[in-house]
Amino acid sequence: MTRAPVRRRAALVGVAAGLAFALLPGGQGAVADDASESKSAAPRTDGAAGAAHTVTLITGNKVTVTRLPGGRQTVTVDRPAGEVRGAVRSQVVDGHVTVVPDEARPYLRSGVLDERLFDVTELIRQGLVDRGGAPAGLPLIVMYDAGDKRARGDGQLPDGVERVRSLKSVSGTAVRVERPRALWRALRAESSGVDKVWLDGRVEADMARSNEQIGTSKAWDAGLTGKGVKVAVLDTGVDGDHPDLKGRVGESKSFIPGEEVADRNGHGTHVASTVGGSGAASDGGKEKGVAPGVSLAVGKVLSDEGFGSESEIIAGMEWAARDVRAKVVSMSLGSSEPSDGTDPMAAAVNSLSKETGALFVIAAGNTGAPSSIGSPGAADSALTVGAVDSDDKAAYFTGQGPRAGDHGLKPDLSAPGVDILAARSGLTAGEGFYTEMSGTSMATPHVAGVAALLAERHPDWTGAQLKDALMSSSKGVEASVYELGSGRVSVPDAVDTPVTATGSADLGFYGWPYDDNEPVERTLTYRNHSDRDIALSLAPRGASDGVVTLADPTLTVPAHGTASTTVTGDGSKAPVGNTSGAVVASAGGKEVAHTAFGLVKEEERYSLTVHVKDRDGAASAADLVVQQLAGGTEPFPAAVGDSGTLRLRLKPGTYALSTFLDVRGSHGKDSLGLGFLADPQIRLDRDRTITLDGRKLREIKADVDRRTETRQLLMEYDRKVGGADLMGAVQVPVKYDSVFAAPTAKVTDGSFEYRTVWRLGKPLVDVKGLREAVAQPGGTIAEGRERWALVDAGDGTPAAYEGKDVRGKAVVVRRTDAVTPARLGQA
Repeated sequence: MTRAPVRRRAALVGVAAGLAFALLPGGQGAVADDASESKSAAPRTDGAAGAAHTVTLITGNKVTVTRLPGGRQTVTVDRPAGEVRGAVRSQVVDGHVTVVPDEARPYLRSGVLDERLFDVTELIRQGLVDRGGAPAGLPLIVMYDAGDKRARGDGQLPDGVERVRSLKSVSGTAVRVERPRALWRALRAESSGVDKVWLDGRVEADMARSNEQIGTSKAWDAGLTGKGVKVAVLDTGVDGDHPDLKGRVGESKSFIPGEEVADRNGHGTHVASTVGGSGAASDGGKEKGVAPGVSLAVGKVLSDEGFGSESEIIAGMEWAARDVRAKVVSMSLGSSEPSDGTDPMAAAVNSLSKETGALFVIAAGNTGAPSSIGSPGAADSALTVGAVDSDDKAAYFTGQGPRAGDHGLKPDLSAPGVDILAARSGLTAGEGFYTEMSGTSMATPHVAGVAALLAERHPDWTGAQLKDALMSSSKGVEASVYELGSGRVSVPDAVDTPVTATGSADLGFYGWPYDDNEPVERTLTYRNHSDRDIALSLAPRGASDGVVTLADPTLTVPAHGTASTTVTGDGSKAPVGNTSGAVVASAGGKEVAHTAFGLVKEEERYSLTVHVKDRDGAASAADLVVQQLAGGTEPFPAAVGDSGTLRLRLKPGTYALSTFLDVRGSHGKDSLGLGFLADPQIRLDRDRTITLDGRKLREIKADVDRRTETRQLLMEYDRKVGGADLMGAVQVPVKYDSVFAAPTAKVTDGSFEYRTVWRLGKPLVDVKGLREAVAQPGGTIAEGRERWALVDAGDGTPAAYEGKDVRGKAVVVRRTDAVTPARLGQA
């Protein structure tokens, strides 16, 4: 029997357990000098050279980002031992790092995993960094299939996974993960019952003569104060000893571990007093809130630092709507990233609104940019509030629509949000009972207070009816609906109007080249709250002729009844961009209600058809990275199916495409190779077709003057032009025995570089009669040089070991995808 001489140094144990690679921008194709598992010092957050942060992904991979002099970064990935065999794909865009192991890609593609779980820069920003080599404790929201008992707080979770709370409104559970690999194994089981896994991300607070501005005194004069209406404020807590709030808060609860409801931030006290403060600390009560007679309930969902998790906020929403039974829920908070309205917080708003009839009044955010409204304000059911100044002009910071993803109508309404004077928490620094703050956070409680006044007048109205009434009675402003919603909230109009209407009508998105777009119809419903029939004249305002039409120019609404008509938007007659306005309803020549409308007509687009072929010229599936070469744009993934063809619709401009493709290797029929294909400069000024052709791939080898084996292999590229910088890399695992790249035409704008980086070493094992053999990761090889008898164990399955004496011998197995490295090592 053949004996194999084996020589190994103990320092190389880490190589077998988990390979590491480093990604350096600026053309430096370096790999880590240290092959052992990465260790990081306590994280620094100052961005200085030498600052290092390590995060553990849900897959168990450890990613370390180290800042170098000159602003460069290294990205080092340590793979967990045993189970994983695929590649690791890293991407750096203008310094923003994402890392995706191959084993996670199918779950990302199918939508089971939240993309933020692999956004390393965002995880670091949220403070989810390892400390002392241990994972930070990854906060997740796991949403289950309908009826799964784990969504009710029952059922067993994997070891190292702690249930934090049940979130029944979204059929989910918030968990804290100390052992990511245990959870990862459970999630990959066919019977996991998991619908989606979200990062339980950090949410933050969104930071006047304003009562006079919105006409609150008219309601007070009529005896309306919000009496009998319960308003829940979900924020940083409250200073219950402030004179304006003393005795005003009924129920309260903290959802922040280790913190009481007491407000040591100040944001929540300011917001609560704007809703319903008594004004007791001011001269004659002049600084009282919008609805000083309401019953306040306070849920602390943001910490003293002003941050909270998504699950804490959902738990607060459930408490406010179900347990407290609040008619109005005021939420001056939101995510920092735009939302399409389908994430867990938005889903909870929609679910609870439908279930309980509560109205959720939520801030639009303070980004000041188009399509920037985050969650939960992006929810369909939310009354999403922007901010105006004292002249009813848009505040520079107010978050704007259209909604990300579907171009939906948001925000819904606006209110004063600049230099708002309200109660100062006595638990914060400063002097006096009042302080000024600005933000959509300050606008939101104004609207919540007005909603309470309206609910006092109409106690039988649902949250949806309150929303329509507030929107359709608002004061018009000189701004787009996508900037300030239907207008600025108006108390006299809201409480006195005899007619309310549908708050808004989304008239659709019209995609270039518009040839298959159909007009969009929406139903408008008018409610008459008076004792007599009202004849309405209807007319669209704010759109070009023919863009918006009405089925009925007049409509009679019966006393205490409803009447409906339809409005139609025709994008073919609209200018490119956003069109918005209002359908105005008048009675006796006076406007009594209006419905905001909006439509989006896409700017010029062209088709980019991509064909992908393998080394034999056959159509191939592929995962592309598409990047527009312009500052401020982010790359996006695009999946090519088995047909090998994908059609993209893109703005005119210059683009780069790239993919790492599994191809036939160079060592026989069972050989697997990895090829890099790219087109780094595509000028899209008309419809174009390109082919990423694997037949052009050339094998890349490392030729040295002695026998070696690959300890580490990295394929990376860097595309720079103007303000755009895209860098990608793949850590190549042992299952690939050959690597390839295809030449490209020279770029004329910026630079494009490709590098293959090897780390070679003397073979750990030498088996006579085999062309190549590698040590099994997780196996045990003694230090020094030894000779062992060999046993052939076939494919390494337990059945292949039956009848074989392997004790004290070296076992040779053929590596296949059917048996994981972990199972090989355990056998």
